[in-house]
Amino acid sequence: MAARVSVPFTIDGREVRAQAGESLLHVARREGFAIPSLCWHERLSSYGACRLCLVEIKRGRKTRLATSCDFPVMAGIEVKTETGQVRARRRTVVQLLGAMAPAAPEIQRLALAYGADLGPLAADVDGDCILCGLCVRICREMVGACAVEFQHRGGAKAIGAPWGEPSGRCISCGACAAVCPVDARRTLAGVIRRLRHAGTGEHPCRYTLLGLFSDGACANRYECERCEVEQRLRDGNPQHPVFLGPAAARNRDG
Repeated sequence: MAARVSVPFTIDGREVRAQAGESLLHVARREGFAIPSLCWHERLSSYGACRLCLVEIKRGRKTRLATSCDFPVMAGIEVKTETGQVRARRRTVVQLLGAMAPAAPEIQRLALAYGADLGPLAADVDGDCILCGLCVRICREMVGACAVEFQHRGGAKAIGAPWGEPSGRCISCGACAAVCPVDARRTLAGVIRRLRHAGTGEHPCRYTLLGLFSDGACANRYECERCEVEQRLRDGNPQHPVFLGPAAARNRDG
């Protein structure tokens, strides 16, 4: 097995070393550089949806802007994380994201940090999903259920059940809500409700769907925080995405 090659490069003037092919964003956060992102997770594949992680990269005589989440580190490159051009582009990105979810606390925090004006948007828009794809990727890559997918294209793009039809794929684990960077509760709740009910009007227990019980009746009125089984599994496997809150489950290095 060939040894992985360690390559040197600089971030904001400081020399760092990383394994060839590693994600620039992953390395930068590991080294303590703050690069914003709403669609990246250290344990999931890169998607490059939100564009907030743009940085300036100089290689030889050429300089370009690139999304650091899917840019592999290379020997000798010079990375700058907060140039005027980078901040201006991030300001535009925040305004675009604000057009979809202006009331989200994380969007408002970024708007303040980059001087983006969300005033007119916040008054007219009632959305809460920025289509970052984290819920889709965690359901597919970590949970293995593939219960939520992107639907349609362009302005009609949305999160929903595969092929738009309810199915038995959803196991009610809550991982999608745990990693959502803007807490899109209404969007995810609506999708999950349709997946769970599938026309039956029932609300099955997640542990029944996981195969731990044969009867879905819940003595706690589906208030999972009161469930002894929930607490026992939480104590035994605290890092499962089901049990991670939104802030802890997403981008823990950030």
